[in-house]
Amino acid sequence: MEYVSSVAGWDRDEFSGWTRFGSVAAITVCLAMLNYSGLEIVGNASLFVCVVAMSPFLILIIVGAPKVDPSRWFQMPEDPEEGTSLFDDDFQTSPGPLPLLGLGGILWRPYLNNMFWNLNSFDSAASFAGETSSASTTYPRGVFIGLIMSILSYLVPLLVAVGVTDYRQEEWVEGHLGAVAVDIGGKWLGGWTVFAAGISNLALFEAEMSADAFKLMGMAERGYLPKIFQARSNYGTPTAGILFNTIVIVAFSCADFGQLLELLNSVYAMSLLMEYAAFVELRLF
Repeated sequence: MEYVSSVAGWDRDEFSGWTRFGSVAAITVCLAMLNYSGLEIVGNASLFVCVVAMSPFLILIIVGAPKVDPSRWFQMPEDPEEGTSLFDDDFQTSPGPLPLLGLGGILWRPYLNNMFWNLNSFDSAASFAGETSSASTTYPRGVFIGLIMSILSYLVPLLVAVGVTDYRQEEWVEGHLGAVAVDIGGKWLGGWTVFAAGISNLALFEAEMSADAFKLMGMAERGYLPKIFQARSNYGTPTAGILFNTIVIVAFSCADFGQLLELLNSVYAMSLLMEYAAFVELRLF
């Protein structure tokens, strides 16, 4: 919705309140039903989405690369125009245990939170080890290729986008890359970028829900959760896990993205500490 509003020039406030909650809830229920239909459908759809989602950014790189001005990569943020703010109010007033330290035009807490969030959850692929043939060789190879592709897919398009355009820093908000694609390749590339961003988010949602549901089922099989989470559907998917995830997502859909980001990162950081503790206990002692 952020990308659509950015390209179409709609008022971002139109997607707030009950409108946003109802849209997110409806999309969540539909995607949960697709997830319920089976892991093979999710996997095949993710491969298709990967190709479609990367295509507009590849074109953006090819079309925009000759127009890049490398000096723009090193420009420091300018003072905001009168009546505007470099950062939105959510970041300025966002509560948290750490201060919003600003240095060099960067608010480091939300910046590091976004970086951590964009590159996390590689360990979630281990949830499908039992569903994978030759996991000892397939899993490491897949994680390595996925890591390289993730870094390049973030870094290279952003270098081209920043090097070609001269937008002020306060104009770089959620969904702004769609407007940049319009400037570089025209409305057709902007529309394709919006479509790619939308379906890539849907694919990420499906993969994450599958991983979380299988984690809940695995914990139930080991006796850490009620036995109801062991139940599988006729398609082999964890029924209770998918239902539980759907309820939690709908409940949190009214929260601000920045708040969800910090909450998810905090929980994920704790889970990583437990994973490393288990590694030390099981492998070194």
